[in-house]
Amino acid sequence: MAKSITGEVIKGAAGSERATVNNPARTTSGEIDFERIEQSSSFKNLMDAKKKFLIPVTILFLGLYVLFNIIISYTTWLEGSFMGDISWVWVFAFGLFVMTWTLVTVYMKRAAKFDELANKTLVEFGYEDKEETR
Repeated sequence: MAKSITGEVIKGAAGSERATVNNPARTTSGEIDFERIEQSSSFKNLMDAKKKFLIPVTILFLGLYVLFNIIISYTTWLEGSFMGDISWVWVFAFGLFVMTWTLVTVYMKRAAKFDELANKTLVEFGYEDKEETR
């Protein structure tokens, strides 16, 4: 059954009208009740899952980048030779690129799970399909 965000009746392809279901996330005036959605357990689960992933990853990412700058500015730890003329600075810097690519790949896989949780929240509040809410 198709419905619009405003709760209006949507005409089908053949011009037939389809009735809309009352959306539990709407107030009586037809506005979206964001506070009710925010208080739902499915939305809280989504936000908790995102926080459990994003906060440690952000700390790791920023921490290593700041650490690199501090080490190369105030110490001589990375000036030693790794192999031939290649110093440890180059190894650490290349490691930062690898870390960035890895984190992006892991996030892309996790984002699919976040999308599933978001879709469950949408379904809970009467939005069966993302395409129908446009």
